[in-house]
Amino acid sequence: MRAWEEFLAKQEKELGKETVDKWLKPLKIVRFDACNLYLEASDSFKALWFEEHMRSRVQKELYNNNHKQIKIHIAVASQKSDEPTKPKKKSTSSVASSPSFGLRFDEIDSEATFENFVTSPSNLLAYKLLDETCGPTKTDPTALQFNPIYLCGRSGTGKTHLLMACASKLRKSGKKALYVRAETFTEHVVEAIRTAEMQSFRKAYRGVDALLIDDIEVFSRKGATQEELFHTFNTLHVEGKQIILSGGLPPGELKFIEPRLVSRFEWGIVIPLQMPTKEQMHSILMQKAQKIHFALDEPVSTFLLDTFGGNTKTVIRALDALILRTHLNQGLGKTASLPLSLKYVQNTLKDLILEEEKAILTPGKIIRAVAEYYGIRMDDILSKSQARECALPRQIAMHLCRQQLNLPYMKIGDIFARDHSTVMASVKQVQRGVETKNHEISGPLHGILKLLER
Repeated sequence: MRAWEEFLAKQEKELGKETVDKWLKPLKIVRFDACNLYLEASDSFKALWFEEHMRSRVQKELYNNNHKQIKIHIAVASQKSDEPTKPKKKSTSSVASSPSFGLRFDEIDSEATFENFVTSPSNLLAYKLLDETCGPTKTDPTALQFNPIYLCGRSGTGKTHLLMACASKLRKSGKKALYVRAETFTEHVVEAIRTAEMQSFRKAYRGVDALLIDDIEVFSRKGATQEELFHTFNTLHVEGKQIILSGGLPPGELKFIEPRLVSRFEWGIVIPLQMPTKEQMHSILMQKAQKIHFALDEPVSTFLLDTFGGNTKTVIRALDALILRTHLNQGLGKTASLPLSLKYVQNTLKDLILEEEKAILTPGKIIRAVAEYYGIRMDDILSKSQARECALPRQIAMHLCRQQLNLPYMKIGDIFARDHSTVMASVKQVQRGVETKNHEISGPLHGILKLLER
């Protein structure tokens, strides 16, 4: 088809030959007519890449000789048949003839309840609003009801705990509440596209009383996923179903999220959650211990904060482990003197302490996060390729190694197999992009730093 060939040639100039050869040329032309082009992708990744990166382009640029838009229909190749373009007859067998499709949703931590959530001045507003919103009845029928409710804050501020607590309380009151991580939602969209089960997907997500989505910024750059979220949001909102979202950034600061989605995230109320101060974290630890009558004294609390205090989740996890293991030891006839000695705590938590030490940021973790954000391999970043899809991620990775780890240029050059002068130029180029607020640079940097916080 000539129009398709001309479109590919144009994309080679704009995106580079490597990108077109890897993602577009492998798409097989099944059939076409004056206004339709039917393509077949070898796997779901190529189909989803097309939906996310090319759908808007073809809608603007692909026209026939009569200047009418050519619609592209893309499907994922399954088992080949002699007549792939002919519709298959429905099987009368009880065994499904189409690929199996089943959605596995994220489990809710049974401990993540409102009762187990320790409040502080930084999260009290969110706690009270959500607890009231998810109650079985409204004590005040004139009270304001917000939809959606959007929680924003860094990892460790309690967003996930609160979302799970909401889902748990709603379910106990007889509501059908669906909690899902944004990553899981994306996987479900991919699977639904791959198996041609979008109706099943939509039925599962739109037939609920409340939808709670965690880590909304994961949808960045995922066009097909954002499209489904947009229509799911609209359906639920029109029906008056509660929507609760969480993200690392306020809606207005999300990068590569469609403006129409961002505006909807702001329809209700946006509640920022701040990281607790060290004093607040100390209070949280003491309150949590007192709730279950666990003897936690000042030296041990200080040790936990100093050792695991870089992230709220890790310090709470350490306390939970200490409580559980102490009780288990006592059940085995082993006694720990009270108050607990620091030596006992160090021995009891030695595996977590080692894990915390390993969690220290490294160049490898930076490169892995950059690769994950851009959807490429680590080898692509470390390769000799000068294609923009590899070069810009490589420059950002170099910049982060310098900014976050303060590595010498020579050392960074050794890691990326580049001359130190090349590293210096790359770091300066990225820094200029940050200073001039270039969205191609500042946006990805925000997203990658969020990945590194996990």
